[in-house]
Parts: sequence; structure tokens; C-alpha cells
Amino acid sequence: MDESAVIAIIAAGDGRRPDVLVGVGDDAAVLAGDPPLVLAHDMLVEDVHFRWSTHAPEDLGHAALAVNLSDLAAMGAEPVAALVGLAAPADALDPARVTGIYAGMRGLGDAWGCAVVGGDTSTAAQTVIGVTAVGRMPAGVAAVTRAGGRPGDVLCVTGGLGASAAGRALLARGGARDAAEAALVTAHRRPTPRVAAGGTLAAHGAHAMMDVSDGLALDLDRLARACGLTAVLDLERVPVAPGVAAVAAAEGADPAEWAATGGEDFELLVALAPGEAELAAARLDVALTAVGHLEAGPAGLRVVRGRRPVTLGNLGWEHRV
Repeated sequence: MDESAVIAIIAAGDGRRPDVLVGVGDDAAVLAGDPPLVLAHDMLVEDVHFRWSTHAPEDLGHAALAVNLSDLAAMGAEPVAALVGLAAPADALDPARVTGIYAGMRGLGDAWGCAVVGGDTSTAAQTVIGVTAVGRMPAGVAAVTRAGGRPGDVLCVTGGLGASAAGRALLARGGARDAAEAALVTAHRRPTPRVAAGGTLAAHGAHAMMDVSDGLALDLDRLARACGLTAVLDLERVPVAPGVAAVAAAEGADPAEWAATGGEDFELLVALAPGEAELAAARLDVALTAVGHLEAGPAGLRVVRGRRPVTLGNLGWEHRV
């Protein structure tokens, strides 16, 4: 089954407590409190998300925490703590690897005040790093879900897209050959969670928000369906990260389509009222680019290039379970 089908089964049996403000189906769960708590969980699985031949232990620790902090950022939450589950074959870990994994986590965690406070270890057929991140909402700020978008909202994305996909392709080819390619490989190995931007957007008018983990097109389709609206994505507006176009050309791919479908960028996708995008951009520490809009219509995604309809063969990374 694909991931969305699994989530639907889980959500159908969700026995929700009255203090669960946001449950299964969003970037993170939200529990009532003063302030509300935000909980996210993601895993890195060997030969699915990484290979030991291409990632250092510090890379894995950083990435395992980063993808969870990105989910907290998508709700507008401030990171607080993390619990870590580490499982691996008996011969896969040694003291240096374990030290490196947790050093990578602590390096990123220290930057955002997020402490590793516990977890579990076990043996497994392959290495798995699972992290549960705990955050809290700032006073007076409500968590931003995927479902709050309104007709006429402008759809914006932080940063540039496609860098992680380009870095992944370069590693498959043997690695980087120059500084520009090295930056793309780093973007793949050590994503940057937009924690500050998420908090700012939540506090200043974001109607809906999620992180771009599986590809802008696929994640935008999910946001549109959560809102019950049509999302229109203009490929001419997609911000392609520096260096991506050259790698895409070498792979025989269209740079804008690749940036829209590559995944693992961990930028933020946000729906804002018309006129708010410019104000929001002025408050952020990262570029904010308008890539489309929401309108009344069938729930889902419509892709254009300027005024010309486009059919994408693949919207992004769809996990199989």
C-alpha cells in the first residue's frame, strides 16, 4: 500500500481524546495545554532514506532530527526535546558511529534549544533511526494545520527547491566535483529545518502550512485536499535552487519539474491571504516565493506553466508500506 492508504486506515480507527486538537493526518499532532504541545515522529531507514556508503554518522543524526524539526516548524512550534529510537544489526554500529549520530543530533538540537532526553535501542535487520520531537506553541499563537487555506489564498514556498534531489543524483554518480555540487550534496545529507520561518509565518497570518518533504507538487496536492480546494501550481514560478538546473540537464530532466517533484527539500509551503505574501517575506530570514494560489473547485492539484496546462508524470515521492 502507499503511505496515504496506510494513514487513512490508521485515522479511521483513531480514538481521539478531547484534548487532542490535531491528530492523525497533519505534519504533527497538537495536544491542548498552556501552551499547547506539538509532537512529530519520523524515521530514517537504511537503504530507503540513506546508505552508510554515502552518509557519515553525523549526517544521519542531523537529518533524523531535522526532518522532525521541520514538521514542528510546519505547525509554527518551538522545539523543546526529542526521544530517539536506534536499531541496527549487531555489526553495523560501533562507538564511533553511535557517537557521531548523537553528535549530529546535538549539533542541530543546540541551535534550536532541543535536547535529546531519552529513547530506546534495539537490534534490527538494518539501521533505523526514529525520532519523536516535542515542541510547544508560542503564547497566543495557534498551530497552523494543512486544512485552513481559503479560496484566493496565495501559495508560497520558502527557499529554493530541488537541491536535495540534485545532491542525491550526484551521490549516485559518485559524488561532487566542485564547490557548487558539494553544496547540493550537503543539502541532501543535512537539510535545514525552517524553524524560525515557521514560527514567524504562524504568528503573522498563515492560513495553512506544511513542510515540503515528498515534493512540492505532491505535498501541495495533499494541502489542497485537506482544504477541500483546488491548488494551482505554476511551474514558471517554482524557485529552483542554485546548481540544480545543471544537474537536472545532465539527468535529462526539466529543472522546474524536477524541483517541484524531487522531494526532501524540507522547505515550508504556506497559504496566505492576498497581499500578505510581501509582508510575510519581509519578516523572514529566508526567501519566500509565490508559486500559485487556491481556488474553489475539485480538491486537488492543477499544474500549469504560465497559462498552459501541464501533466506531471510523477508528483513526488510516494512511500510504499
